[in-house]
Amino acid sequence: MNIIRPIALLSFALLLQACGNLRIKAYQTYQAPAEAQNLVVTGFYMAPPVLPEVPAVDAENFNKKVNALSDKLNAALEANSDAYAQTLATGLQMQLNINSLYGDKVSELPRYDRLKQKEELEGLVVNKKSAFPRVYFPAAGIQLFELEQGDLQGYLEESPRLRSAIRGATKGLNCEVVAFGYARLVLDKVTTYGEKANIRLLVDIYLYDDSGKLAGHAYGETEPITITGESFSDYKQVLDAYTQLQNEILTALTFVESEDVDEEEDA
Repeated sequence: MNIIRPIALLSFALLLQACGNLRIKAYQTYQAPAEAQNLVVTGFYMAPPVLPEVPAVDAENFNKKVNALSDKLNAALEANSDAYAQTLATGLQMQLNINSLYGDKVSELPRYDRLKQKEELEGLVVNKKSAFPRVYFPAAGIQLFELEQGDLQGYLEESPRLRSAIRGATKGLNCEVVAFGYARLVLDKVTTYGEKANIRLLVDIYLYDDSGKLAGHAYGETEPITITGESFSDYKQVLDAYTQLQNEILTALTFVESEDVDEEEDA
């Protein structure tokens, strides 16, 4: 694994300082499998917006404005599920110096069609009666997991099938690492009468190795901004902040403290 030198440590510290109120956290820094050469981004999950619940009356008034834009918001979530996956593949290739595939390049692999036939898509439906009924997942991706009502995090934390699903995917896709992302808009801190609320984008990026073990997991969220919620542009500006956020998440994901710096501090 590469050792980051003092100048890289300084750059990382400056990056975190520049992030302001951005929250970036590496739950597990990337640990590459031995001789890893190929990585496949299997897709990007876009969950329904998390709407405010309290204060009840104020939240209800604000949520009416969100629901009125549900057609545009759902279309944006669906489109970004593919766009974010493509951006993630590009970012991982640059950050990890590993061949990263997504979309057309993955569909050309010999066992792609067999994996697509095994996809479980019903679990992406959260609530058919809701204005935001489902988790969106790109058609170009490969949905590997058996989710219940879109509960990706619950599956990753508890399912005994996770490791076998990952192992089958890496074997079928002829790669040593698979990666995917998970994002959701969160709205909270509603003001009186539901006039305004805060909004931010939360993103998790996961990497698994060919034994089915977690090889890296990092999280980030954009700085909260206050919106009226009446215009689609309120939400689009937050969704458009993904690329910058991803760059900072991937920096944290691959950050390793320099042994040289530790030795200098001890001296």
